[in-house]
Amino acid sequence: MGLISDLFDGKKSIDLAKSPIYTGEPVSKKETPEIVRVKQSELEQAYISDPVCFNSINKATQMIMAAGYTIEGEGSEEFIKFLSEIGNVGDDITWDEMLEAIFKYQMIYGWSFIESVFNKKQDRIVDLTLIDSKRMDYAKNGSDKIVLDRFGKPVGYTLQLQYGTTAEGDPIPNEFRNSISTGSDKIFMMPKRICQFKLYTYGDRFYPLGLIEPGYKSVLRKMNIEEAQANSIYTRGTYPVIAYVGDQMHDPTPQDIDSVLKNLTRLKHDRYTAFQYWVKVDTLEAKQSDIVQSTLDYLRLNETASLGMPTAFATGAGEATNRATLNNQQVVLEFTLNDIVNRTVATIEKYIFKRIAFYNGYKGVPKLKWGTIRADEPNDQAMRLINYVKNGILNPEDITAFARKSEGI
Repeated sequence: MGLISDLFDGKKSIDLAKSPIYTGEPVSKKETPEIVRVKQSELEQAYISDPVCFNSINKATQMIMAAGYTIEGEGSEEFIKFLSEIGNVGDDITWDEMLEAIFKYQMIYGWSFIESVFNKKQDRIVDLTLIDSKRMDYAKNGSDKIVLDRFGKPVGYTLQLQYGTTAEGDPIPNEFRNSISTGSDKIFMMPKRICQFKLYTYGDRFYPLGLIEPGYKSVLRKMNIEEAQANSIYTRGTYPVIAYVGDQMHDPTPQDIDSVLKNLTRLKHDRYTAFQYWVKVDTLEAKQSDIVQSTLDYLRLNETASLGMPTAFATGAGEATNRATLNNQQVVLEFTLNDIVNRTVATIEKYIFKRIAFYNGYKGVPKLKWGTIRADEPNDQAMRLINYVKNGILNPEDITAFARKSEGI
């Protein structure tokens, strides 16, 4: 299978080897050795397996997408048409689904990747496709160090191929052919193809952090304790039955004890048995440790702190949370999500919109305007707008269109 960009024809050719990014001597760099990172596959497993992670990531993504967006400015019509037709290469996907995945993957893995699909002549972008974040990495040498150009930028990326598949990547520039090691299961990809989204960065900014990783140990410990507690309940949920055989007048023989024990082993909730009056049957109560619940609450608090989601929202248990406190937490959550949106939108405009406009010859680079993220109840929003009108801040006609839109009228 060839590179998906090779399936299309174009109008002109570009000598990729002459791109400025390939000039200079290669430099190598990697993460600080003492910083231990969690594997992306384990972060994905935490998202899939842990209800708090799953709910928090999904709710944050849903709140972002619910705010809506518009594409405005010069060239917006061309871009709206282009984005409405993506998904012809690779998996079927819409622009809205791609945006949702960009936000979600950043929260899970810390980064997300979109490929600009070029035509066969490499002079026009014909599609966009989403890449699995777990399979992407920087181009590295045999010592597992990132290969950089003289400007300190990565020379390119590598894509891990799925087992049993083949593909042709971009040719490695001559200057770095002896430096970059791809092996038999990876292909090299030029930087101009890739738009990389990074959530929270540190140090050299090559490997960002998502929302799950800072609290990953708490997630793991919480899940282990929950499993141990569940096993304990399975074992001790029905208290063990114990029999006291004999009394002061009856000294039990080994045969008496064995006979009672056999009757107990056959005893179930829908069966009955009888014993001599000097045999007493009782249950052995096993107490659960009081520290288990407090430990789980502590670990869950660490987890939700990492996810940036109020515990009441993450777990759906808001009964014990003071309403004023919950409102303050909601404001902080909205601020966080708006910050994520602003940085993601800036990356889209610079590395997707601007790139498309350049290669496709569009007349301008439009702006992606995102709506304000709010989690207001409809009644709270309505009361706020009414107060604006009462206090003369807004006129009724100022909010008529907005009210009709929000109410679906």
